[in-house]
Amino acid sequence: MNIAIIGAGGAVGRQIAQMIVSERIIERDQRLLLVGNAQGESAKSLPGFAVDLRDAYAEICPQIDTAFTPEEVRGDLIVMAAGDTISAGRENIAIDRDALAKKNLPVFERYATALAGRGQGSEIVICVSNPNELAVACFTKYLGRQRVIGMGSFLDSWRFRKEIARDLGIHRQKIHGFMCGEHGANMIPLWSSVHVFGYSEKELRIALERIRKGVTTPTFSEECGKVRHKLTTLLRQNNISGAYSFIAGYPPDIRTVFTPLITQLSGAKTVIGTARATLSLLQMIALGNDALVTGQIKIEGEFHGIHSTLGVPFVIGNKGVDRIIEIRIADEEKQLLAQAAENVNQKLKAWM
Repeated sequence: MNIAIIGAGGAVGRQIAQMIVSERIIERDQRLLLVGNAQGESAKSLPGFAVDLRDAYAEICPQIDTAFTPEEVRGDLIVMAAGDTISAGRENIAIDRDALAKKNLPVFERYATALAGRGQGSEIVICVSNPNELAVACFTKYLGRQRVIGMGSFLDSWRFRKEIARDLGIHRQKIHGFMCGEHGANMIPLWSSVHVFGYSEKELRIALERIRKGVTTPTFSEECGKVRHKLTTLLRQNNISGAYSFIAGYPPDIRTVFTPLITQLSGAKTVIGTARATLSLLQMIALGNDALVTGQIKIEGEFHGIHSTLGVPFVIGNKGVDRIIEIRIADEEKQLLAQAAENVNQKLKAWM
């Protein structure tokens, strides 16, 4: 499959491009298109980046081209990684998503309309840019909901399983479990979806009760509010080590919400994890192996009656969203997801 990365000049886009080449996601006779902004720094840096990739991976490198207008974008798989990346501030670790939406919606619109008018009609778009729900909603408006996937909840679920694995002292590969809802601080842990290889139902129940440390689904949001207040104080003091030490004492779901924010504010950012998760989605599609994942998609009642653009479980395949899977979840999780859907719908109405 040919792949195009919109925003290939940014930190995440560059990391994704290098991983695609180094891990041989596409063959030498296929094309990797690096898409930048003709008025930005990438107009100068992308041609050099392409040369650098060819130098480093000459034996395995696919065809690499560059483009600088939306009308030039072609590919079977399109990674949308362009747009502004407004970080949370240390005075308040809540990200201003309204400001981010205002800046990025015109970017999403330009590329979505160009693909709708000049694309091949079958390309699959993986949205990395934020707000992730807005990117998905915008591209879905022009391309249809089967071919547009946001990787927000997919990345959140990766992190969720990592944190559970850490507390249980096992590898992440043995953990199954989903984070759903809105990408970012308003994600919702589906503890009812968690199971662990080698654990009986009784062993799992005891283990999860231990690592959740008394935080329940109904109290999750309230607990996150308390944590956010304390973290803001630590980050105002530029105490990154203290912030990591503080969050380490909390259960896996709360660590999943806040650890990436600390990393972002530390200066390291979250480039490698985001790129790696995106690469995993690309591999699933490119290999043609259907898999059950979570991600931001447009749903129209298929998941517990919810109508929204939200992170939910679905089967991904070589046509994009193959089918939405209405897994059994706890009643309190349904309530939180319904509330999240309403919140996202209100935001999208205001933004779009």
